[in-house]
Amino acid sequence: MLFFLGIAILFFWLIVKIIIEILRLIKQRKNLTFKLFIPILIMTVLLLDGLFNPLKIDLDKVYGHVDFRACYEGTQNQATFKLRESGEFDIHWTGVFFYDEFFTGDYVKNGDTILLDFKTEIPRNLSDTLVIDGDYIFSLKSDTLISTHFYLGYCKGLN
Repeated sequence: MLFFLGIAILFFWLIVKIIIEILRLIKQRKNLTFKLFIPILIMTVLLLDGLFNPLKIDLDKVYGHVDFRACYEGTQNQATFKLRESGEFDIHWTGVFFYDEFFTGDYVKNGDTILLDFKTEIPRNLSDTLVIDGDYIFSLKSDTLISTHFYLGYCKGLN
């Protein structure tokens, strides 16, 4: 929760700082040089990139190409499950009251079976062995398939 509060404070601080810089430029309009425009240009680019991503920063290039993805949509939470070509996986689980958690580790995929080696704790409804059956992912526990409620592909916005 403090992280999101910090982001909100930085966002408002950046907007106030841009307004202050514009006022400073208006006061010094008789002696304008390019050097005076540099701070406002940098802050404007940061603000626009934070809001709209015009610089097209793609974090999948940093973390690795996604080979496989699945989604979980609950009534008050959602999760994305990604297997990357580097042999690593990540699960990003979000929910109400600013719940935001990442689960990461390494994986091996053999046919319809995914073996997970978690670097973090194992999230609820999952185990270290998953089985793909049709368009859904099941957790294997004591020779029993238990639904994880993850379906293959991108999230559909069903909740």
